[in-house]
Amino acid sequence: MARPLAEWPTRPRILVTNDDGVESRGLLALAQALRPIGDVYVVAPDTNQSAVGRQKTLMRPLRVRERTLADGSAAWSVDGSPTDAVSLAFLGFFDVGFDLVASGINYGANLGDDVTYSGTVSAAMEAVINDCPAFAISQEYYEHPDFTLAGRMARLTAVNILENGLAPGELININVPDLRLSEYHGIEVTRMGKRIYQDQLIERLDPRGIPYYWIGGPPPSGLAKPGTDFDAVVNHRIAVTPIQLDLTARRLLTRLKSWPWDLDASPDPPGSAPVEVPAEEPG
Repeated sequence: MARPLAEWPTRPRILVTNDDGVESRGLLALAQALRPIGDVYVVAPDTNQSAVGRQKTLMRPLRVRERTLADGSAAWSVDGSPTDAVSLAFLGFFDVGFDLVASGINYGANLGDDVTYSGTVSAAMEAVINDCPAFAISQEYYEHPDFTLAGRMARLTAVNILENGLAPGELININVPDLRLSEYHGIEVTRMGKRIYQDQLIERLDPRGIPYYWIGGPPPSGLAKPGTDFDAVVNHRIAVTPIQLDLTARRLLTRLKSWPWDLDASPDPPGSAPVEVPAEEPG
């Protein structure tokens, strides 16, 4: 129940996760940023799981290990995806419920269409599926990132969600430019922008002469249209983007209702043969 933090009867329970792996500096920065406002539990993949989307492990068991983060605090790692990590928490691994899930701080922005690939955003989506408010936070990638600005933004976002609430099916995607506190140009509430991917298929030969492939190429760019997350970040602003699980295309929904959907009235193409379905063998 959203309310001012001073009116919470107990400290909020906050689950922290990511897709870069349990040893990520961004994960530690996020946990440290949120500890002053709640009881923080950390569970994350044991290895980097970037761009796995909402992959969920169902065909093998998951193994969980207790870990120690660089500041000496406890965490748990899962040999699975970010979705697996959050799912385990909500299925009772910690024997507690959660008031908020925070996913990040990701190495690299998750702008526009990136949200469909992102393990960081997918972890937050898994929380929303479990009726828990959530946000994902990512930062532009450079070799030696400073997470001070992103950490401050994560705390502000967490307080805002805990005090004001989100509707079912909603979450927030935050993208932070890699700048010092004195350098950024403010915070902007944005819509999703358009990413431009420049992927290339790179072929190599293994020692036996058999080809294998990498999906590589330069980093994606984007269309810097005013009001979008991409435009905000390239202009040194923090982008706050509301997204939702309901992917229904509302305009197409209306159009589809006007199309003919009567199978009996739909003639077979000229010259087509009827489809024969083989009978199942007994036993």
